[in-house]
Amino acid sequence: KYAKYGRPFYPLRFLNLLPLSHLFGQAMATFVPPMLAGVTVFMRGYNPAEIVRQIRTRRVSVLVCVPRILEVLRDELLRVAPETAQAAAGPKPHVAVRWWRQRRTHRLFGMKFWAFVVGGAPLDPDLQEFWSRLGFLVVQGYGLTETAPMVTVNHPFRTRRGSVGTPIGGVEVAIADDGEILVRGGNVTRGYYDAPDATAEAFRDGWLRTGDIGSLDAGGHLTVRGRKKEMIVTPDGLNVFPEDVERALGESAGVREAAVVGASRDGREHVHAVLVLEPGTDPDGVVRDANLRLEEHQRIRARSVWPEAALPRTEGTGKLRRRELARWVAGEGPAAAGDGAAGDRLATVVAGFAHGRGVTDATTLDELGLGSLERIELMVALERAFDRTLDEATFGEARTVADLRLLVADGGGPGTPAAGGAAEGGAAAGGEAAGGAGDGTGAARAAADARGGPRPRPAPIRFPTWNRGRAPALFRRLALSCFLLPLTRVFAWIRVEGLDRLAGIDGPVVLAANHQSHLDGPVVLAALPRARRARVAIAAAREWFGAHFHPERHSRRQRFSKGLSYRLAVLCFNVVPLPQREAGARETLRYLGELVEGGASVLIFPEGRRTREGEIAPFQPGVGMIASRLRLPVVPVRIEGLDRVLHQSWRMARPGRVRVAFGAPIECPGDDYRAAARRIEEAVRRL
Repeated sequence: KYAKYGRPFYPLRFLNLLPLSHLFGQAMATFVPPMLAGVTVFMRGYNPAEIVRQIRTRRVSVLVCVPRILEVLRDELLRVAPETAQAAAGPKPHVAVRWWRQRRTHRLFGMKFWAFVVGGAPLDPDLQEFWSRLGFLVVQGYGLTETAPMVTVNHPFRTRRGSVGTPIGGVEVAIADDGEILVRGGNVTRGYYDAPDATAEAFRDGWLRTGDIGSLDAGGHLTVRGRKKEMIVTPDGLNVFPEDVERALGESAGVREAAVVGASRDGREHVHAVLVLEPGTDPDGVVRDANLRLEEHQRIRARSVWPEAALPRTEGTGKLRRRELARWVAGEGPAAAGDGAAGDRLATVVAGFAHGRGVTDATTLDELGLGSLERIELMVALERAFDRTLDEATFGEARTVADLRLLVADGGGPGTPAAGGAAEGGAAAGGEAAGGAGDGTGAARAAADARGGPRPRPAPIRFPTWNRGRAPALFRRLALSCFLLPLTRVFAWIRVEGLDRLAGIDGPVVLAANHQSHLDGPVVLAALPRARRARVAIAAAREWFGAHFHPERHSRRQRFSKGLSYRLAVLCFNVVPLPQREAGARETLRYLGELVEGGASVLIFPEGRRTREGEIAPFQPGVGMIASRLRLPVVPVRIEGLDRVLHQSWRMARPGRVRVAFGAPIECPGDDYRAAARRIEEAVRRL
């Protein structure tokens, strides 16, 4: 009945962070959005900064997630906008007032974003209140796989703190004598497949015994206290729900994560806390502080410090693996696991890139012999391990493992001078035409290192967006058809082979060609069918337009000349400026992904430099990374004779015969980018 009010805001966009193996994830990805003319967006990983970026850039309306995501987003928000902490105090004003006072936060997420839909685990009422006070709607529901999956849901405009809502139509909810939640209705399965014993245990008198403990108020609102199997029964016969104790622990300073399990001592069960702490935090002090906020029967009797940087959780839903923790505590005995900080996860990550050699804080990245792609992979691995986004330019400053430790600890750069071109920038571009993932870090950086002085910081990468509109696209079509390609054909007498190999490919591809001349791009465009030619972006080295991107290093005349040539290249040939010796691999892949999403193919020259004698140089692994990460087929392209039309040492072209041959598409799955580049190179050589 509320659908008519949503139509002015269609299409509603849902960012779904739940796996499709989870029934709640299925419901909120494939069942509900079509009912609301909605679009579902999926993303990899749970990095909070990346989640916020996706919400803003994709104009997401609703985030579908588990409560754990709301926790990490709150921590990220308090880091970038500390003033939001003030919203948790004082009386709660009208939602319009809350929205206006927190408009900076809403700009951060984007003005279309307004709601969280949360499920899969209990939601801390204080966490729900935090987001509500910022002017966001938090809709919480309850369900199980056996109930397909919805049982209750909060009314979006009449949410009740701490409650998971009222039963949906056709569903009955009752509470057993021992507090267990019972469910009956047409959505409830009739049993477990080929498991009669489990079915008999779970179903009694037509009711499904959910295994959850909860209560119903007079208005029919359900509150879930916890799992029956996880409930701790003290020697006095009193029930302790782990979530209640974990909330008290989470309020203590220095606690990153906390889990509570039941541990046996002298045949009696007691409350045992497993902690992940900030360095230097006293675990006994944390327990004393938390016990002051707990009832006597809830108080913590023993504690352990988990030896890793994060507690074990289920994939996707982020639920604590309490059984695993309980087994670890039981195997450890009554003594504490240790009073130090969390285990050295950074050393573990770096060791994976050390190829068997020892790693200490003094180990330099140069000693490890990391190439450009390995530096990218190390940065991504650190982001996943520490659940944060690292700035590529700042990452390029890191010279030792100790620098990396500072980087992941507080997000600041190491105590070294500002870095110049980070080596990982070469992963997406190389030479005069992009595609060669060179392992060098650039002449400027090498010279600065030799002097021992500061290295220049690269300018932020600004990829063109103005050329993607209808008017520039129409101008480009006319310019190519009426002037640029006819002029190319005057000098390059093109013979095309293998064009039929493109006939069965409808979507975008990576066109990987050997590099002979500045005319390579126009010649390949001239060889392509007109329909595909109009949707090709040509990758070119950002450094070729250095005076435009680094005006402070060049004269006014150079700035004008390169600036004009850059804009004309972008307008007429849809050129993409990719960095060869500067940081920016992540932004490069992201921009190429946007082009591919719009239907564009990418023409790339993986050698990274033009030929001198017609030879083909080794292909750099950047082309493999682009093909693999963007999941595009690679069409090998062989160019012959163009170096005799416009050699790199000439200033003017001479007419001559040119051969352009297209090969069969190649798939490049996996992470072995160098092997993929070799496959593509061999395919080009065979043409």
